[in-house]
Amino acid sequence: PAGLVLSHCVHEVPSGAHVRAKADGRGLLVSSPGDPESGDPQSEYAIPPCDTHNGTFPVIIGRTKTVQNISDEARMRGVDALPADYDGWLQYTAYEDDVGFDSFVGTFTVPDNPDRRPQILYLFTGLQNIDWIPKVDPEPSRQFDIIQPVIQYPADFGRHWSVKSWYVTLDAGALYSRELPLKTGDVVLGVMNRTGSDSWIVSSTVQSSGKTTTQKVTNERLASQPWAYTTLECYGCEDCSTYPKDPVKFSDMTLSTAAGPVKSFAWKKNPKPQPDQKCHEDVQISDQTSVVYSFQ
Repeated sequence: PAGLVLSHCVHEVPSGAHVRAKADGRGLLVSSPGDPESGDPQSEYAIPPCDTHNGTFPVIIGRTKTVQNISDEARMRGVDALPADYDGWLQYTAYEDDVGFDSFVGTFTVPDNPDRRPQILYLFTGLQNIDWIPKVDPEPSRQFDIIQPVIQYPADFGRHWSVKSWYVTLDAGALYSRELPLKTGDVVLGVMNRTGSDSWIVSSTVQSSGKTTTQKVTNERLASQPWAYTTLECYGCEDCSTYPKDPVKFSDMTLSTAAGPVKSFAWKKNPKPQPDQKCHEDVQISDQTSVVYSFQ
């Protein structure tokens, strides 16, 4: 959920895994404690830097990609060609604190299923080290990351909603924790908490069941996360039928720094708007704790 990433640069990690940067800065190490319930064994393995085929493809497909280039990449992945303006962050809110955040906690609701299937529809809260918006901005020249609890439709397995906890970079690719299925009416608690100078835990909890999917991340670039977002992101949303009818409500949101909760701040609505709207996408900011995404 930070742009359309090359498929071989996207990796699932077991829930509870600890992801950390390799000492040489090239790639990541994943340590999993194992999970008797799912049958995952204890393990440790490396994820190499994202292979761009000697620079043939960027890690993130942006607005400047031509249809021919995207078609070549799509054929490599065995999917249909993608148009040059292939969606992105269609609505979002942003807030910056120069000090950097230590925590971002909030809940979001799960809406009805769209009548027609988009390729993938995401909604999330997130923290970034720089203000970079996929496709609207050129690919950044400095190292980038985002941590984020994310609901998506459709799930990896089935036409329903699901939730994962993500850590996305542009050099090692995108990592997500094992998904949990959701149903309409569920509420997800998304948590991003600093656990060390350059370490975080990202967790997504389904409040009705108490089940949680998490990953822990350690990387020098995570030392400062001064940009906070709520976001509607979609790929393959063609019209109103590929959106839910119900709104998605982000509530009880709290941003904290080392000094404690930020007492008063104002979200900015679409500071760098994506012009390619598909229906009547909108975000209404109630106050610093609550925003509502609508689609129809």
